[in-house]
Amino acid sequence: MKTILLSEGDPTSINYELLEGSLSVLRSLSKTNRIILVRGNHKISAKGFSEVEDLPKTNGLFSFRSSYLNESDIPKIKLGKPSEASGRSAFQALLTAIQIQKQTKNASLVTLPLSKEWVIKSGMTHFRGHTETLSEEYKTSTFMMMTGKKLKVIPLTTHVPISGVADELTRVNWHELILAIKSAKLLKKPKICILGLNPHSGEGGKIGREELDILIPKMELFRKANLHIEGPIAGDSAFLPESQKKFDLFLACYHDQGLIPFKMQEGKEGVNVTLGLKFLRVSPDHGTAFDIAGKGKADPTGLISCLKLVTKA
Repeated sequence: MKTILLSEGDPTSINYELLEGSLSVLRSLSKTNRIILVRGNHKISAKGFSEVEDLPKTNGLFSFRSSYLNESDIPKIKLGKPSEASGRSAFQALLTAIQIQKQTKNASLVTLPLSKEWVIKSGMTHFRGHTETLSEEYKTSTFMMMTGKKLKVIPLTTHVPISGVADELTRVNWHELILAIKSAKLLKKPKICILGLNPHSGEGGKIGREELDILIPKMELFRKANLHIEGPIAGDSAFLPESQKKFDLFLACYHDQGLIPFKMQEGKEGVNVTLGLKFLRVSPDHGTAFDIAGKGKADPTGLISCLKLVTKA
């Protein structure tokens, strides 16, 4: 029996509609898996989940509710209306899910979308995202790998301003990244493409020296670890069909350089996988969509892809 933890994310978003839209899949998987939704003490219902006060010892579909919100906050939790209260509930649900994961050790974690803006406004001023929080909580380097049917992309830097990308590249723990790639169950001797930071990959230093000073020297570390790597390849050509056939994994220098082509190709089926952890953590490749929350328009494809991935891995 596997344990799958779901952190609710922002309860005022589309997340509970995603859960309802995935209910048939969840019920089917719960016949052989223990699935636990970790959520706050608000009044938005989790249809199909059985409320429990302690962690169940059997397979099934369960809702574990904790008192993150005071009485004055609870009425503020309304679909499509994010607030400091919803940001606090989202963050605390994530921390609780992490603590449960540490207790059960072999559990997988599916994190539903939250809003960084509202988590920060709730008082968590240093919050940068799920991936960074997991790194802090497990005291290890973590890496975001966007996974789809055609593409796998790791952004070497994540949620940093574009002006800070070059400096952030010098802080990448390359040894930990190599170890994470080699130990990832979803990767088997991948052929890796590393993208250049500058247009035309710097043209030998004429349009920036980051390729010469940062990227090319680090590529030798991959080769010493018996990993196939090529590049730096210009970002405007790296994702052409011939390159996609040639490579199994792309290393992008910054968030949008890798995620724009990934989302265009994989659409709603993309899954965010965290490398560097001893368990599988995944998240749908989309945001909170507050503007359509409660309108019956949410598409559960991303969550269903996550569930299928954690049960097969």
